[in-house]
Amino acid sequence: MIRPLRQRHQVTLCTLGVILPLAFVAGIAARKPVPVATALPPRLASNAKDLGKVVLTRTDLWPGQRIITSLRRNAAGSLAVEFTFRDLVKPDVLLYWATGKEGTAGNGLPDNARLLGALSNGAPLPIPAEARGEAGRFILYSLADQEVVAASSAFIIQKD
Repeated sequence: MIRPLRQRHQVTLCTLGVILPLAFVAGIAARKPVPVATALPPRLASNAKDLGKVVLTRTDLWPGQRIITSLRRNAAGSLAVEFTFRDLVKPDVLLYWATGKEGTAGNGLPDNARLLGALSNGAPLPIPAEARGEAGRFILYSLADQEVVAASSAFIIQKD
């Protein structure tokens, strides 16, 4: 009784040893490619045109980094910040605004840091009205690494 069961298990394992790798390779080959949008949908494209004009562009704001910072103001008076960078390779980077001229202590965020949004190359992020008129700095924080990636020099965002 035991010998026929062992023989059956041996045949089953040998069959699975051949079929499973073949099924895996076939599954990988049959995957659909990741879709890539070639153009923005009209609903989003209209928002991209309403970013307003550039009121300030600084290339020297980030010591040791090659990041271009642009401030945009739309017709309603709202401000947004836009970053252009090439060699910033960190996962899950978030942008914070911290008031005050002091730097970051260690790898943590200051207590007064306010989240502006996820960093994206060329995508504007709104600046809250309470951040204007006070000295402060932008801070790039990697959520995955739990560390400050870069901190800008202190500057003042002018009120209207």
